[in-house]
Amino acid sequence: MTEDFENELRRRLAPVDAPEGFAERVMRALPTDVKPAVITSLPTPRRSWMKQFGMPTALAASLLAAVMLGRYSAEQREQLAEQRGREASRELMQALRLTSDKLDIAYQAVQGPPPADPEENRS
Repeated sequence: MTEDFENELRRRLAPVDAPEGFAERVMRALPTDVKPAVITSLPTPRRSWMKQFGMPTALAASLLAAVMLGRYSAEQREQLAEQRGREASRELMQALRLTSDKLDIAYQAVQGPPPADPEENRS
C-alpha cells in the first residue's frame, strides 16, 4: 500500500464529534409515554418418553443384540470345531486299526514258516 492511501484511510476513518444539539434532538424524537416491555417466557415443550429416551434405548438394544449374536456365533463355531475334531478322531482311529491289521498280516507273513516251494517265491 502506498502512504497516500493509508493517510486517506486514516482521515476518513477518524472519529467525528457529533454536531451541537444532536443529543437533544434525539431525545425529543423519542416517544414520551414509554411502555415497559413485557417479557414472557415460553414453556419448555414436554418431550415424549420416546423422544427423550428413544435413541439411548435403541443404542442399548442394538449393543445387546450385537453381544448376544456374537456369543451365539462363537458357540456355534466352537460346537462345529468339536464336531470336526470328533470326526477326525474317528477317522484317525479307523486308519490306525486298519494299519494295525495290515502290520499284523505283514508280521505274520515275515515270521511265518517259509513257503514249501522255492520257485513260488521268485518274482
